[in-house]
Amino acid sequence: MEADSLFSQGEYLSARVAYERLIFNGYPDTNSLLLKKSYCLKAEGKFEEAYNTLLSADFFQEPDSLKTKLYYESVLNSFLMGKYDLSYNKIQELHNYLPAVSMPMIDLLEILNLNNQHKLKEAEEKFKQFVSKYQLSDQMDIYRQKKFTKLRNPEKAESISHFLPGIGQWYAGYPVRGITSGLIQTGLLTFTAYSFLNGYYFGGAFTGMGTFYKFNNGGARHAHYLAEKKNRKTIDRLNEEIKKIGAAAIRKKV
Repeated sequence: MEADSLFSQGEYLSARVAYERLIFNGYPDTNSLLLKKSYCLKAEGKFEEAYNTLLSADFFQEPDSLKTKLYYESVLNSFLMGKYDLSYNKIQELHNYLPAVSMPMIDLLEILNLNNQHKLKEAEEKFKQFVSKYQLSDQMDIYRQKKFTKLRNPEKAESISHFLPGIGQWYAGYPVRGITSGLIQTGLLTFTAYSFLNGYYFGGAFTGMGTFYKFNNGGARHAHYLAEKKNRKTIDRLNEEIKKIGAAAIRKKV
């Protein structure tokens, strides 16, 4: 088939057009063609389009081997486009309709999806099952490591910053920025108080307090951002550890 040849040569756009032409002309085995078209889109980095292409497939009128591929690609593409809740739900569908399917990549993606949704307790349970299922008994429970046991609450970081300038950034895991922010805002309050005590009411109200409120609101929003940033770094490190363990399971399966 010309489309297959184009795909094997890395001509993903041309291959995709060729698959689309076959689908349009009523070529049999539409689901396989849709799957191959999704491969092209995935190779081009168009994960959302790849996922949407798979939505046109009939998951219930094919042998289990093709159904498994359709589900796997749906899970993977939704994960790659950052739709972790959608990817997780697709995995549950796969477990429900094809309970006999056992794939380390599916199990691994299930854990990663939970991590990315900050559902670490559920992820830890799935991780323990993963280690047991693939006989990775030498692997310690990385979820018990101190650096992965606690995520920051962005809303809490923002709220704290409004009342205790700089503490929100400190809580978010950036103490130096917290100290800097706290000193600036304390200085502005000191300037305001000094202005009022010396009769400079206009300067104290509009320069001191006005600038303080701007810094305070900006600092609170920044604390929210820093907490999210810290969480992202924590989850990324955790996911890297999980992927290393997952690679060992895949090698065993192969």
